[in-house]
Amino acid sequence: MTVMDSFQTIPDAFFDSARRNARRIALVAEGGQGKQYTYHETAELVSRLAAGLLNTGLIADKDIGLLSENRPEWAISYLAIQAAGGTVVPIDANLSEKEIGYIIGHARLRVVFASGKFEDFLNSLPGNIKVVSLEESSPQSWQHLLAGDDSTVKRTLSHTVTVNRGNVAVLIYTSGTTGAPKAVELTHGNLLSNLKGITVSLPFDESDTFLSVLPLHHTFEATCGFLTPIIYGAKIVYARSLKSKEILEDIGNNSVTVMCGVPLLYEKMYLAIRQKLDSLPLMKKMLFKTMFTASALSWAAGGKLGKSIFKGLREKAGLGTIRMFVSGGAAIPPVIARFYNVIGFDFMQGYGMTEASPVISVNRPGNIKFGSVGPPLENVEVRIDNPDENGIGEIVVKGGNVSPGYRDNKEATREILRDGWLYTGDLGCLKEGHLWITGRRKNLIVSAGGKNIYPEELEEKLTESPAILEAVVFGRRKDTKQGEEVWALIVPDLEYISESTGTPLEQLVMKEVSEVVKKEVAEINGHIAPYKRIGNFDIQLEELEKTSTKKIKRFLYK
Repeated sequence: MTVMDSFQTIPDAFFDSARRNARRIALVAEGGQGKQYTYHETAELVSRLAAGLLNTGLIADKDIGLLSENRPEWAISYLAIQAAGGTVVPIDANLSEKEIGYIIGHARLRVVFASGKFEDFLNSLPGNIKVVSLEESSPQSWQHLLAGDDSTVKRTLSHTVTVNRGNVAVLIYTSGTTGAPKAVELTHGNLLSNLKGITVSLPFDESDTFLSVLPLHHTFEATCGFLTPIIYGAKIVYARSLKSKEILEDIGNNSVTVMCGVPLLYEKMYLAIRQKLDSLPLMKKMLFKTMFTASALSWAAGGKLGKSIFKGLREKAGLGTIRMFVSGGAAIPPVIARFYNVIGFDFMQGYGMTEASPVISVNRPGNIKFGSVGPPLENVEVRIDNPDENGIGEIVVKGGNVSPGYRDNKEATREILRDGWLYTGDLGCLKEGHLWITGRRKNLIVSAGGKNIYPEELEEKLTESPAILEAVVFGRRKDTKQGEEVWALIVPDLEYISESTGTPLEQLVMKEVSEVVKKEVAEINGHIAPYKRIGNFDIQLEELEKTSTKKIKRFLYK
């Protein structure tokens, strides 16, 4: 039994951490430039707001919406709603008004905590939505709900709230990459179980500073970038934006040590570093290559030479204080994960899904295999269902972190939960204790010869080309023929093509761009099995449409 097993709720775990770390800074706004709260101050506000929700009767409907950009008041509201015995319904702040309205209606919300920019919209909705503003200056401010003295607060909470591990802590609406969002129920026990698995897998402590970049409505950021640091007593700094320049400034200004992100974020940072390296004089380029090779050999032998020899490079890149990057939400090209580790970071690729709270597996600092998503957490069981001759089948998961199912959707719940196992819909295999993802079952392309083709594998190869920014691969039925033909929609890197061809950017024509892309596709086709080859491709100059967590909306590109 661990300390995590003794808690009944997420607020229990938080209040315990707050007692141990009372004077430490917990939450900092606007990249370190805004308001900050100690653990003691945060705990006091959480308690007073929870008591206020109870005293005013606003908690009566249990489910309460939370609609805001990342900020300390989001965290305080989340914990207060749960401490009052309610369920938090986090809403993506990047959704359209129609999509937000859908969630509010589907969840039957009567109370929504929101930042100022959403107040007018929420006030205009039918149904008399009670808006609690996260702005202190608003007439609807959350500050007006704060209950009085400590004795009143303690008496209210102790006599009114009865919550256990089986109660629903959060109702998460999926991002809808394949259609309409579903409402995932996660209990306090689910989240506590996942936190327990994370804490024994990755080394964090109260001296760490996390930069919160990804939207907090997403379970990856909520569990790994919010709940994980607060149970350790670490500091959370909320990034000002997703702009690379401001992220780097926020990291440097706050001596950030840990950051969770999606592959697109890390790819942009990687490309920025590579561009600077490519602009170096020839002798310095050769020196870097020699050092990189030496570090790679050291890394392969179990050493971490890159931590010392690339210290200057990391500092010049604005990442001198970072010791750990955690990547999730989608696959990242192994070459990028390898690059970060070789130059001295602990870069961990993990895997999860909302229905698993979300972490299922993650690489460990002393046990990294590039291309894998690491070993399963110690308290999560993973097996491969109906594997083929290569050991590839559907990944199924069992553990205390697995959701009880979808709200008001028994059919979808029966589809993913069978005999206590969560059927992820992802395809993969287990090798040497590590989990390897090959793709989504729904994305699988079947050739005329009955061979399985994984589009994610081809997308990875396409985006390794410097001439290609993005790609999505899918199957199309052949006219009057069996099987599917492999198609790709490709977004080219026009700046690279301009430089490599010597044609000024403004003079580039589609024919020239198409010829470059055609050569890249032919090069890839020459190194893969004939049945996997990309038969046709289209070019799109605009970036592919994505969710707020930067996953490509595949259903738009069939």
